[in-house]
Amino acid sequence: MRVRASALALTLCLASSTASAQAVDLTRPEPAMSALTDVRLSLEVERREAGVVLVFEGLLSLVAGGLVAGFGNADPFWLSFGVGTAGWGAVNAALAIAMLDLDDQRQRAVEAERGLRYDDVDRARAAAIRQQEGAATLFAFNAGLDVFYLATGVLLFVLADQLTGPDEPDLLRGYAVAQLGQGGFLLVFDLVEWIASNGRAARLR
Repeated sequence: MRVRASALALTLCLASSTASAQAVDLTRPEPAMSALTDVRLSLEVERREAGVVLVFEGLLSLVAGGLVAGFGNADPFWLSFGVGTAGWGAVNAALAIAMLDLDDQRQRAVEAERGLRYDDVDRARAAAIRQQEGAATLFAFNAGLDVFYLATGVLLFVLADQLTGPDEPDLLRGYAVAQLGQGGFLLVFDLVEWIASNGRAARLR
């Protein structure tokens, strides 16, 4: 009788183990992690799109500024405006490259974590939220710098009246206007990305 009871207990134990194995299919991603991965991939697309906007503005400013400086080189104002615009555009285009993920490294890293399970899912979500919050902080800081650029541009334009050289006032005014234009664009860009990064963190939550 004890042998039959032991055999029955062993059978029930094996059946329970088989049912548990069927309930957790390790060959398929956990639904929560799969959904999180899809959201993170969509955020990477948004980041790349923002980078495209910035690099396009940078290249456009570089080309347009070069043309203005070339054709208007006889006028100190337009020469300075063109050179200043081209310089700011080159910097913006260079900074945008990091946002483009040209080698898809960030995208592959996100996709590689699709198979995470259990507590690793929560850790991946927390890390993604921190990343977006960090991006929001960076864009907020950049927006503050943009305000400084605008204030400095206004100051340079006003100080141009204090210069006595034949070309210096127009040279300074030209650069000041270029800085005001670029600073205005960057302020709008950074404010939009600041708000968007906070929204992305909320979506991840």
